[in-house]
Formats: sequence, structure tokens, C-alpha cells
Amino acid sequence: MNVPEACDHATILDCLCHVMPHIPREQWLAVCEEGRIVTDDQVIVPAHQIVRAGERYLHLKPAQREPDVNADIRVLFEDEAIIVLNKPAPLPVHVGGRFNRNTLQYILNTVWHPLKPRSVHRLDANTTGVTVLCKTRHFASFVQPQFERGEVEKLYLARVKGHPPQDVFACDAPISGEAGKLGGRSVDAEGQEARTEFRVLRRDADGTALLEARPLTGRTNQIRIHLWHLGFPIVGDAAYLADGQVGETQTLAVGDPPLCLHALRITFTHPLTKERVTFEAEPPEWAK
Repeated sequence: MNVPEACDHATILDCLCHVMPHIPREQWLAVCEEGRIVTDDQVIVPAHQIVRAGERYLHLKPAQREPDVNADIRVLFEDEAIIVLNKPAPLPVHVGGRFNRNTLQYILNTVWHPLKPRSVHRLDANTTGVTVLCKTRHFASFVQPQFERGEVEKLYLARVKGHPPQDVFACDAPISGEAGKLGGRSVDAEGQEARTEFRVLRRDADGTALLEARPLTGRTNQIRIHLWHLGFPIVGDAAYLADGQVGETQTLAVGDPPLCLHALRITFTHPLTKERVTFEAEPPEWAK
């Protein structure tokens, strides 16, 4: 942090509160008392020290260890334009929150360096299955709009709590466009249009059912929210719980019971051949 003119002759505590007012004063005071505000020479700066405009101070943060993830990424197909993977879980796709190196994007950037494969759609951190990336911005500009225009056919497998009474059914509940608790979404009458079609494959004696899910739109957490809204939450979902409750966890830990949602198959137009192509990821054990 560089001390601004407005903080000339103020205390370091007042300066921190001025520069970053979203952090409570009590929290900055605790940081100072812990000796985590220092000069470039690593000299600890007490909260009452007077600072001058233009001076530079450092905020030392405790070392943080990223949560473990499942990095068993399988390549299903690769050519000069695209990479198709079977994504494991838990594994976030993008950098964010507690995850930086332990993300699909960071791993792929390392493996395919100097290329930076571009994800053209998203799977939740806890969702397994087929995912598509493009090797260049040019190829991504051809594939990604297909998702936006609804031209991509996607088929998922889901194991849910309860037995849906109908063999074939659908949900058209609109989904909120703004993130809520834990970054999730919810059914919202003023939200974005969404439709998912379902087919029951099997009703099992343990009270769960195996379904096919076809999302015809691409809203965040769409399949999970629609099944939750219908009263059939997905087995292993730590966020969208039974009885309409919302949990306290978004990304599962390695070793937790899995979220039983798997991207089984995807069909789109290849950016080079301009032909429709289909890729499939083998179902996990819970879906067999």
C-alpha cells in the first residue's frame, strides 16, 4: 500500500481504514497488533505510527493451503482445434476463492503451455463428465456461440432422492441471474428463462432414482436447481438440500460422497470440419 496525500501525517491504522474502508477498523487493528503491517525492510509498524504521503507499507498474510482436488483428468479427444476431457470431481474449472493452482484451467495451462486452452462452457466443481475446450481464441469464437444459441445437445445423468411419479417430465422454472448464498442461484419468477427435460431410467429400492437430464438452456446450476425445485434434490448435493433448504458448502472435499451429476454426452459443430460431432464420458459407478 502506498500512502495517499489524504493520509499524510495520519496513523497507519487511520490510513488503512481510509484506503480500504470495506474492512472493519477492528480487523485492521488486529492485523497491526499481530505485526502483519511492515515496511519494505520488514520492520513491524504499530497501529499508532504516523505515516507520510508516498511511503510504502506491506500487509503480510498467513500462508494458505489450497484444498485438495481430484486431478484425474482424462483426455477423450484432441486435435489442432479442440480438447475434450472427462473432468473429475471435486475440481473447479476456473481460478477463484480458495482455488488457484488446484483448478482445471491452471492444470491445463501448465500441461499445454504455451497454449492456454479456453473453456467454452462450464461444469460445476462437483460435476463430472465431458467438457470441451478450444486451443485458440479463434476456435473458441466458433464453438462458444453455439452454446449461447442453444445449438449444443447435452445429456446428463443424475441420481436423485425420491421417485418421480412420471417417467418423462420437464421443468420450466426461471432461474435468478444474480448469485446468492455461496454463489448459487435459485428459482425466481423474475429470473432468466430455463428449461430442462427429464426421463427416469430406473427407480431403485433405496429410495433414489436414476434420471437422464437434457438442459435446453444453460443457466448456472440449472439441473440441480430444477430437480431441487421439483422436490427431487440430487444425491450428494451439499448446496441444494431436501425440503428446499440451502447448505453451507459449495465445493466438496476429496473423499466426500460425490455429487451424483455427470455430463454424459455432448454434441456440437466442430470448428474445423463444420460437421456435428459427439463425445461421451463413461458413467461413474453411482450411475451403473
